[in-house]
Amino acid sequence: MASFQSLTILLFFSLVTFSFAALDPNKLPKNTAIHFPIRKNDTSLQYYTTFEFGESRTIIDALIDLGAESVWFDCRSYVSSTYKRISCGSNRCQKAKGWYECIGCNSTPRPGCSNNTCGVLAFNPNRLYFTAQELGEDTMRASSTDGRFVLRDYDAPKFQFTCADSDIIDGKPGDHTKGLVGLARTQLSLASQISSSFNLAPKFALCLPSSSENGLGDIYVGGGPYYMPPSPQDQSLSLIRTPIVVNPVSPPPIYSEGAPSNEYFISVQDIEISGKRVSFNSSLLSFDKNGFGGAKISTIAPYTTLHASIYKRLVKDYVKAAALKKIKRVTSVAPFGACFDSRTVTTTATGPGVPDIDIVLPGNAVLVKLKLSGSNLMVEVKKNVICLAITIDGGAFQGTSIVLGGHQLENRLLEFDLSTSRLGFTPSLLLSNTSCSHFRLY
Repeated sequence: MASFQSLTILLFFSLVTFSFAALDPNKLPKNTAIHFPIRKNDTSLQYYTTFEFGESRTIIDALIDLGAESVWFDCRSYVSSTYKRISCGSNRCQKAKGWYECIGCNSTPRPGCSNNTCGVLAFNPNRLYFTAQELGEDTMRASSTDGRFVLRDYDAPKFQFTCADSDIIDGKPGDHTKGLVGLARTQLSLASQISSSFNLAPKFALCLPSSSENGLGDIYVGGGPYYMPPSPQDQSLSLIRTPIVVNPVSPPPIYSEGAPSNEYFISVQDIEISGKRVSFNSSLLSFDKNGFGGAKISTIAPYTTLHASIYKRLVKDYVKAAALKKIKRVTSVAPFGACFDSRTVTTTATGPGVPDIDIVLPGNAVLVKLKLSGSNLMVEVKKNVICLAITIDGGAFQGTSIVLGGHQLENRLLEFDLSTSRLGFTPSLLLSNTSCSHFRLY
């Protein structure tokens, strides 16, 4: 009997030990990734995510920027006993490519206000404003996922970020966010740090919602599977892949002298409307000695922007293609160059039945197409009027010939695989009777 009791006690402690091992706070179970939600701001037409920081689990809403190199947020009221600043000249500062000078602060010490501290450039894309800010580290709280459900929270310790002050935070019209999540190809980006912290594959995926009214979109760090309810399909099986190319010179607005760009460029070969090639100067699709030209992907630009000569020809050809479908053109509404009477447009699974635009890209030995159709092409500007949601190049993105903006990327999965330098994209999820706006079960 005593032997049986001893065996029972041993078995009990073995199960307890196994349970605690299974819940190792620093190790994800196999076939899981890290998940963050995505919301769309209907005023700024940009996208933001939410995460928690520090021992007090401070909630931060942060703008999502594919081209930004780091994570920053407002530290003016941030209180955390686990926060640590990064010293100027330290190994961690050097790895983060810290500012060449130490930064300091003459006020009461707090996160974001310390002396002899590593300074890292933070960037506000809406103001085109750069400034050196204090680099620190604290624990980020992140949620795991199996691709279907959000499972449980994990701690990502020693997550590095920069503390922002009023100069960089202010000036974001219609935007309540107090921080920014950079996803560029750098060590300080959200994806790089999360992948490293949890030993995940160096890849991340975005599913940008067209609205937050019917649910949230997704950031996945670490790979698929990717399920978009109510569809039962793993969207990783639908990915079409094309190379991510490196611009050898960083063009505006993010410029780093003598260094390649950390943004995500793709090699556009042609643009087609209803299968017919748009004729323009093909040299605009290559980089010049200043890093100008080429095509990149942006979550900051609300709409795709084109170099003036590409834009004028595309609008001209698009109006002709629309006329062949008996779609009536109406007076243009700024900033769009081609608008139509929505009463003369049919309805399809992807939205308005307008001519498609194909972005032709290199694939695996064959050309592939990123097809833009329906709601990815049109925006309703007033009653009975829809416009081609593409604008002329200028402002923040001047210098890059094609900037694929958020509106054209919505409701399709985009996977950025940094190990193979390939971009994967799905057809419109609307064709699968789903979208990037959904509610995940916890």
